[in-house]
Amino acid sequence: MERHGVSFTTARLVVRTPQTGDGEHYAHYYSVNRDFLQPWSPTFNEDMFSVVDWEDSIPIIRQEFASGRSARFCLFHEGMMIGVANLTQITRLPSCSCVLGYTLSESAQGKGYMREGLEKVIEFAFQHRNLHRISANYMPHNQRSGRLLRSLGFQVEGYSRDYLLIDGVWQDHVLAALRNESWSP
Repeated sequence: MERHGVSFTTARLVVRTPQTGDGEHYAHYYSVNRDFLQPWSPTFNEDMFSVVDWEDSIPIIRQEFASGRSARFCLFHEGMMIGVANLTQITRLPSCSCVLGYTLSESAQGKGYMREGLEKVIEFAFQHRNLHRISANYMPHNQRSGRLLRSLGFQVEGYSRDYLLIDGVWQDHVLAALRNESWSP
């Protein structure tokens, strides 16, 4: 495993940490999917659509990966960035946990890409970062996300009112988690 990044290949995807030059991929991904992703996301700032701002953030993303504080991944299909999956708020003992967030382009919905990519991200979290628990939360009306998480083994653990400010409105969230049953210190 590289200090500043990793790359995994699935049957249809390349799942990897961002590299210098990916600012164009990020800016294009968010620009093309802005209207589709906004209802599920915190209100976008204009820097989400800027190649320069993304390029400026990549060294920070890579440093956070190297220090073990986060692990951000791009999902590529046939050379096109179609999604992102991020492990953030990584903590060590006593919890050894993180929070999973993800988005997928509108054109890639319903084809199993996110499940395929998240299988690798979860494997990375449990096998390479030795985390015990991954939390992933979704809005109750986002049934697609709920089904995806259940298919990956996540279990619903609760419900939180006004949990996150999404597109300018406080939204309730279903709280789900996946535990690493083979964790050891």
